[in-house]
Amino acid sequence: MHGFETRAIHAGQEPDPRTGAVIPPIYATSTYAQDGVGGLREGYEYSRSANPTRTALEECIAALEDGARGLAFASGMAAEDTLLRTVLSPGDHLIIPDDAYGGTYRLISRVVERWGVTWTPVPVSDVDAVRAALRPETKVVWVETPTNPLLNVADIAALAGVAHQAGALLVVDNTFATPYLQRPLALGADVVVHSTTKYCGGHSDVVGGALVAADPALGDDLAYHQNAIGAVAGPFDSWLVLRGLKTLAVRMDRHCDNT
Repeated sequence: MHGFETRAIHAGQEPDPRTGAVIPPIYATSTYAQDGVGGLREGYEYSRSANPTRTALEECIAALEDGARGLAFASGMAAEDTLLRTVLSPGDHLIIPDDAYGGTYRLISRVVERWGVTWTPVPVSDVDAVRAALRPETKVVWVETPTNPLLNVADIAALAGVAHQAGALLVVDNTFATPYLQRPLALGADVVVHSTTKYCGGHSDVVGGALVAADPALGDDLAYHQNAIGAVAGPFDSWLVLRGLKTLAVRMDRHCDNT
């Protein structure tokens, strides 16, 4: 298996077959010519549904997280919204960190709650507190580790066991650690969330988000909702995040050294 740095540079990014370009082109197109009715060219018909530049990013970030399916979004909040609308229904319950990122808290407390979903804030660094907060209707245990901004740390493997025993998914926001320092899916998480705006992008010049699913069937379900809801990453934004991922390893090493 290729190392992290090699995957960051090459995963999903084969040389362009027409020109040999080693960097994926920015496919600034809304639609694609079809070879007859239903005759998609390599699966592309409309760029909300799929775009080659976005596909390159999605395959790359899935490879870095060792996941089955990656999906790229217009922002981290767009990724979170799509995930929650995919896996929750009215009457369901979820657990979130008691120091969750402000945007996540706002989405759940002011938007998701209006769908009839209940939620409980818990210190996710305390496994027993998470276990005590579980209900029969709990469908998601949502974890940030480290949390934003207080940098509390959760035991992903222990929480995966707690969540799965209760029949719930474990979702881990891996924005701060990045897949270079932490791979939650390998520790038992079901879905990883990223705000690619931050370390994955790395240059403060793009806003984006991503989901990576461990299970192919859940990945397909998320992809269906990604297309249906439509908050996808544009081709130029996808290209910028791909550029950022190429230097993620060296940047994270320097961040750790500085710390």
